[in-house]
Amino acid sequence: MKKILFIIIISTSIILPQNILKVFNNKDKDDSKIDSIIIPEIDSTEVFRNIKDSSMIFIEENNLNQNIINEQKSDTILIKNTLFEQQIAEAHFLFAKGMVADHTGDTLKTIFNFKLLFESLAQVDEMNEMDEFEKITYNKLLDTAVNYFEKAHTVDKTESGLSVAFLRDKLDNFIYDQKLDDLEFVDETVEIIEGHIPITYNGKVHSIIKFFQNQGKVSIQNWLNRTNRFKKIILPILEEENVPPELFYLAMIESGLNPNAYSYAHASGVWQFISSTGKMYGLDRSYHIDERLDFEKSTRAAAAYLKDLYAEFDDWYLAFAAYNSGSGRVRKAIRRHGTRDYWKLYSLPKETRNYVPNIMAAIFISKNPEKYGFTPNPLPDLEWNIKELDKSVSVKQISECSNISVKELRFYNPELKHGIVPPLKENEVYKFRLPVNASENFDSLFALIEIDNNEVFNIKSHRVKYGENLSLIAKKYQVPMKDIISYNKISNPDRIKPKTYLQIPINYELYLQQEANKRKKIYHTVKRGDTVSEIAELYKTSAKNIKKWNGLRTDVIRLGQKLEIWVKASSSTNYTAKKKSSRTYKVRYGDTLSEIAEKYGIGLSKIKKWNNISSSDDIREGQILKISPPY
Repeated sequence: MKKILFIIIISTSIILPQNILKVFNNKDKDDSKIDSIIIPEIDSTEVFRNIKDSSMIFIEENNLNQNIINEQKSDTILIKNTLFEQQIAEAHFLFAKGMVADHTGDTLKTIFNFKLLFESLAQVDEMNEMDEFEKITYNKLLDTAVNYFEKAHTVDKTESGLSVAFLRDKLDNFIYDQKLDDLEFVDETVEIIEGHIPITYNGKVHSIIKFFQNQGKVSIQNWLNRTNRFKKIILPILEEENVPPELFYLAMIESGLNPNAYSYAHASGVWQFISSTGKMYGLDRSYHIDERLDFEKSTRAAAAYLKDLYAEFDDWYLAFAAYNSGSGRVRKAIRRHGTRDYWKLYSLPKETRNYVPNIMAAIFISKNPEKYGFTPNPLPDLEWNIKELDKSVSVKQISECSNISVKELRFYNPELKHGIVPPLKENEVYKFRLPVNASENFDSLFALIEIDNNEVFNIKSHRVKYGENLSLIAKKYQVPMKDIISYNKISNPDRIKPKTYLQIPINYELYLQQEANKRKKIYHTVKRGDTVSEIAELYKTSAKNIKKWNGLRTDVIRLGQKLEIWVKASSSTNYTAKKKSSRTYKVRYGDTLSEIAEKYGIGLSKIKKWNNISSSDDIREGQILKISPPY
């Protein structure tokens, strides 16, 4: 019998409560094994009768067919073959997966699916041809998704890529909820230094500093910890671009100095560029790279953009407001209020009215953190050499050549969206940031890499069938629609022809997961005389891996201990320890007893005892040593 997953998605403006879902058959906490999700104690027919624009998505696991059931028409109809409806359907699907992950306690899946959800909605927002009904549909879904995410109980809002967006919402609500009695009177001061941004301290700045000291303390502490690291990267660029150094604090407020930060509208990177503005200022964005995340290139783009805004308004505060909400809104507010004084433009959105005070608050706290109750714990500097790579490889392959973790390499090169160096033309190179502590053998090891593009990019070829659209194909391969569109350079996503072939770039995170699934975990029970080195040899791995898998700091293991061992999933090898031959060692010229003990992961005193040796120097070439206790 085929399993069917039923998910009710409510795309109205209501806020989804924490107990909206009741999850059945989730013992394994795996959303692929969940039979159904319903709203508890609510009759489903009433839901459809009373809630406009409700939809139910159901996925048949074997073929991933997707339909939308429309209660008003009472008939099952296929999703319309328009890009808008396909993208909205994808967003619904990702929303559902995010909720399932949240309610089954899977933090990583929750964050991952909501990140894809907001990316998908950003793709919708970039559609210039949306009509009014489509805009309403989009805004309702976005509002509901934001409200749900901000209440998601499995996500640490101070650490996720959306942490700044979440904090900003809290701050806006904090300021909005304040009454006149709550505000303290503060004498306004303005410090003006030529070539710098005017520094204003007033009641609003004072109020935001208090918020940062309390509700925002954890986030601000994280930002301060990153400050020195990114000042050394950003300030020299701002100086080269001839803009005030205080622009650094705009980046702090935009992203918390997190290169992987993104907003609900999916502005991205340290400077939070939206896709269209980034493109205007030379930031490339394709399937493989997103230069909005490149902390050097995006800083140059932000400096150019802010210079243009300053040239337009001749006022840095108005330039900041335009950076946040757009030049058009600022011009409209100036006309409406008949003033160019930022502090008197009351019709600006509340986030924009708080924007300059936020920057001022960040400046005051950063200049004297101890005064405001913060103790920065600076993160290590980012130091790298530029390597000009002449072939398209995965970060995983670079990791193997450099002895630097994939996670660290991706942090240094956040613009590589899928952890893969993009395809290169003849004589073209990719400038890759390689940490200074990389292996000295990197160049020689990298030269040995042979390229198989299908392996590096994990590309699948798909022949389009009659009745298929991009949404169905994307679901089949668990790939966002935008990746298929981008990779295949599809100009008209509403129409894809049957019998044509599409190249499907399998999601990099999924690819890594699939690679991990090629291995299985078994257990080894430690027997008398076992050593870490012998066990590693038995299972064709390294002692280092065994220690890593089992959290061992030394080679010491105990009798009866169960060790986790990862072997090839396809392996049917019967792992049986070798007899005798692995229990002795023939001394070679230059050997020392301590080196032999370290090699086999056993104590020096034990080797002495088993071989009746009184002195560590009392061994000779050719001597046969027992390296396990006599039976």
